[in-house]
Amino acid sequence: IIQTQENQMNKRYRNMFFIISGVLITLRIFFISNTLLIDDEAYYAMYARHLSWGYIDHGPIIAYLIRLFTIFGENSFTVRLGALTLLIILMVFLYRFGKTYFNEATGIIMSLGVSANMLFHTNAVVITPDAPLAFFTIMAIIYYYKAYFIDAKYFWAAGVLLGLAALSKVSALFPAVGIILFPFVIQDKRHFLSDVRFYGSLLTALLVFTPFIIWNLQNDLAFVRYQGNHITTSGSWSDFSGLWLGLMVTIGPVFFYYSVIKPFLLLKRLLSISPELTYFTIITIVPATYFLVHSVFSRMEVNWPAPIFSGGLFLFGILLGENWPLYRKRLIFQVSFSLVLIFTITVQTFWPFLPVKGKADVTNRYHIYNAFPSELKAYLQAHPKLQNKRLIADNYQIPSMINFYLNPRLEASALSINYHETLYSFLHQDGIFVGNDFLFLKRGKSFPKKFVPYFEEASLLQLFESKRVGQKVAMYSLWSVNNYRGKSTSN
Repeated sequence: IIQTQENQMNKRYRNMFFIISGVLITLRIFFISNTLLIDDEAYYAMYARHLSWGYIDHGPIIAYLIRLFTIFGENSFTVRLGALTLLIILMVFLYRFGKTYFNEATGIIMSLGVSANMLFHTNAVVITPDAPLAFFTIMAIIYYYKAYFIDAKYFWAAGVLLGLAALSKVSALFPAVGIILFPFVIQDKRHFLSDVRFYGSLLTALLVFTPFIIWNLQNDLAFVRYQGNHITTSGSWSDFSGLWLGLMVTIGPVFFYYSVIKPFLLLKRLLSISPELTYFTIITIVPATYFLVHSVFSRMEVNWPAPIFSGGLFLFGILLGENWPLYRKRLIFQVSFSLVLIFTITVQTFWPFLPVKGKADVTNRYHIYNAFPSELKAYLQAHPKLQNKRLIADNYQIPSMINFYLNPRLEASALSINYHETLYSFLHQDGIFVGNDFLFLKRGKSFPKKFVPYFEEASLLQLFESKRVGQKVAMYSLWSVNNYRGKSTSN
């Protein structure tokens, strides 16, 4: 594709691109250095302490990523550093890819598409499996593009990247279906169907993914059973509209249009558009179709349809970049919208100014556990005999935060009574707890009635408050519980 003068960014826009990118990297370093982990991050940090080829809720990549960056010290910054590093690499790689194979405008737009974007920004400052999922999926899309359009030798690297994407999160399989379908759809590319390297890349991806398959077979298909129950939760029209409205705000209206709406418009003239555009359209439309249809019947979390935007990113960059003089206002609106959102959330996290309270304020998640490394830690240090008892809770969030910030001698655990299995269900079998005494920590003041049959006695020890700017955002109660009777106890 020949670059033309019309498609070149002028010096002012190029400089703004580098300034925005640099400021956002600095902002993220500041953010991850000055906030507590949220409970999900602490939970994945426990993955890294207990490395395995699989976990009940995700593949192993997130565990090894965190472990890699915490080798020389474990804290909030190092746990998240891997996610930020992946985003920075992606920013650079997308810029170079777009500039090399399309034009500089496309490279800049795609780089800003992940950098100046609330969804990808969150992936960089809150480490979850979505961070390596986005990285490896986008890189796999790039390398399969290079294999299809530049040199088939890239199939091997593409297969490794696709396998790593699936090991990050199995939803990477949806873009993978689009990648595989491409040579079936485009006649000029059907010669790849007789190319051993095409099948070799798929076999390579499967081999990379194999350890997770083996782990599932060894653990009674734990992940399959868990996800099967998770994705079949029934939803409502409110859930459907809330999901897609939330995605439009999080990803940005223009990016959303090119990822969710534009692919279906291009589908009408799929055979008349360029093969390159067809490739990215198919990769985007497969996950978009699945998540749109599935979300009609099931309740989904806002990050689940993220694979749509791994392909949509390229449509966003290419279609705006090839008509840069005509569409530059769309990019300016998209970037401005996302930057306002990013800076608003950042300011709200440290200096709350919005008139929102409780669950409505998503930034409270960085503050609701701040009693743990302060009040709870001080209380346990003042009562050393209590340190001989294991801290337990009924979900994974509380014990994960305790393990990360207090690092007790006896690892805190989750009982998962009337709650789904977690990592702790595999680390600490329920049977080994029967007959033992524990410290039970829960949110709120009262001991839950549903837990009463499982213990001989429960007595309140202390209340703790997490505060934000002097205001209580969460209260916890610590209980001494005796003679745990096990999950088999009848209610």
